[in-house]
Amino acid sequence: MKFRILSLLAAGTGLWAQGVLPAPPRPSFDELKTFLGLTDSQVQALQDLRRQEAQALQTIHQEIGQKERTLHEQIRGGSTDALAIGTLLLDIESLRKRVAATDGDLRAQAVNTLTPEQKTKLNLLQDAARLQPVIHQAVGLGLMTFPENSGGAVFNPAPRFLGGPRMRR
Repeated sequence: MKFRILSLLAAGTGLWAQGVLPAPPRPSFDELKTFLGLTDSQVQALQDLRRQEAQALQTIHQEIGQKERTLHEQIRGGSTDALAIGTLLLDIESLRKRVAATDGDLRAQAVNTLTPEQKTKLNLLQDAARLQPVIHQAVGLGLMTFPENSGGAVFNPAPRFLGGPRMRR
């Protein structure tokens, strides 16, 4: 069984690398554009900011990975050098704070591309996002279902004996 899965995975990867399989589709932002009233130039500017963020964070993430590998090697090797281990831990934490600061800066730039009306609608969207755990719990107890076109759950996680429906087709 494992061999079959690995064979299929290897074949699919090989076909994709050869260009036989199509590349994954680019994400669509049509619903967000409609909800916020975004222009194509605003969407392009936001995508450019995301690319800038990825480039800015790539080096930091690589540095975090290198320091974490060094830390694990020292611990696995039985190092008792508390100063070296502590320094690595502090360096990693400092880099993680730089990631959060960069993310916050770029998010502020992204929000600044919006008009005041769009910012008001974005706040509504953020409020709705905070309700997501509550919505999932309500669905889990069979109190509500996801709208058919929402892209939400394919099935209601509430067990059938609690009144949850079987999988939708």
